[in-house]
Amino acid sequence: MNAKKQQRINEAMKLLSPQYRTTPYDPKINSHNTIEHELSKCKVIYDLKKRGKVVYAEAIFNNGARADIFIPEDYQVIEILHSETQAEALSKEEYYPFSLDLIFKTTEEILNDKFI
Repeated sequence: MNAKKQQRINEAMKLLSPQYRTTPYDPKINSHNTIEHELSKCKVIYDLKKRGKVVYAEAIFNNGARADIFIPEDYQVIEILHSETQAEALSKEEYYPFSLDLIFKTTEEILNDKFI
């Protein structure tokens, strides 16, 4: 990994709560979510890892917000939607650090290979 990429990742990681256990690529499966949501999360992590991205699942930020997937190098959060309405999804925007791009993807898009 080049130094510039690592520096960008290190800076973005400062947005995470110190209580968050930073293990990249661990999907952190939650049995309270739907199987579609959890399969989608795993697929996205797999696809991003194949592309050389460092990713964290269920990342917890300093303000307590939790992201399905955090890509520190790109300052991006991916939220996976299954049963949420568009309004519920959009309400999440105010919770994440303003410096992050928020991307919404549905389980249908992801599981039907329309994500990458």
